[in-house]
Amino acid sequence: MFIKRMIDSSAAGVPESLDREEMERVLALLLASPLFAKSRRMGSLLRFMVEHDLHSPNPPLTEHAIGIEVFRRDPAVYCTGDDPVVRVQVGRLRRKLAAHYATNGQQDPVRLSIPPGCYRMAYQRLRPKGVGTRHPVLQIQPFTCITRDGDDFTRGLCEELSCRLFESFEQAQTGSNHVLMRVARNSVQASELGRGRRYSYCLEGSVRVEPARVRASLRLVDIAQGRIRWSGQFDRNQPYGIATQEDLAESICHSLTGYFAGNVMDDN
Repeated sequence: MFIKRMIDSSAAGVPESLDREEMERVLALLLASPLFAKSRRMGSLLRFMVEHDLHSPNPPLTEHAIGIEVFRRDPAVYCTGDDPVVRVQVGRLRRKLAAHYATNGQQDPVRLSIPPGCYRMAYQRLRPKGVGTRHPVLQIQPFTCITRDGDDFTRGLCEELSCRLFESFEQAQTGSNHVLMRVARNSVQASELGRGRRYSYCLEGSVRVEPARVRASLRLVDIAQGRIRWSGQFDRNQPYGIATQEDLAESICHSLTGYFAGNVMDDN
């Protein structure tokens, strides 16, 4: 494995070889990862430490400054000797970062860590910049039912399509044909997940149901550009149920994977 040390104990801030756009992308993906998405306190601490390095690395962070800015301690009475909140939470953040890179973050191109005994982030590039394929990232937003009935059908269609897309993309794991899928979480907006990433897409959709007819309207949004890249309307003249979900999901999946194969992949 190629590992290059990007910062030493006497350096401060993000190294020049990591530009701001790349670091913002690294931070956004970390905050969206399972270990951080549901931990607001850890996410706030991580964001504060990285953004400090991006915007004002000098003077270096102190325990006292972190306690006031992140944990809202009263500057008039806050004493780091009596209140260990920063030491405890930085220790937890150090362990969470290590756990992330040992599991979901094994393929991350940049690794963040906190050396023992300091409050300064260290940065490592695990592979040279620009090496490897830039895989598109697709996030599927929950579909919306815009008729009186059909909420259960709409949720089921979204689940069926997610499964079929995952199976299709996983069958093309090699080369430039692989698309990474992200799970939509209430705490992570699509714009935050795709911030700074050239190939990030959000699939949105609505469903209308009648007793003997169903219509699904979907669009693929390029998050970085804020543009619709693909849209489709799919009609079925049959009652809504599991068979209709499967039929619609198959057609949508075929159309969408065809778009990725013929358009996005050619740009990689």
